Amino acid sequence: MVLPAIGPENMESVREIVRILLRMWRKSELEFVTELGVTELLTNVLKHTPGDCELLVRETPDGVLISVTDFEDALPAVKDPDDDAEGGRGLFLLSCLADELQTQPLLHGKQVWFRISHAADREER
Repeated sequence: MVLPAIGPENMESVREIVRILLRMWRKSELEFVTELGVTELLTNVLKHTPGDCELLVRETPDGVLISVTDFEDALPAVKDPDDDAEGGRGLFLLSCLADELQTQPLLHGKQVWFRISHAADREER
């Protein structure tokens, strides 16, 4: 889904679309982490890029893959936030909750993606 000039007023609608997809795929137990991750990645686009982005929500055999592509070259960094910092915890939290979190530079911009699997699959690890 192409999201031109994503704004805070769009976040709830995007989360609702993600919830609907997860329910269609019978993966509702992944809603919390998926919504948190989508919100974090789109908030980063809102804060750090000037333009459009693309959101991909893909079903996988064991869960979901979410990616956000934007056209800003600067790559985000996952870092341990300072205890008294007001921000900077989102990607750190997502890296702890997701099975995988990656950033991939593109010719023009970047793609940030995460993958999560069914809760039962996660508990077996």
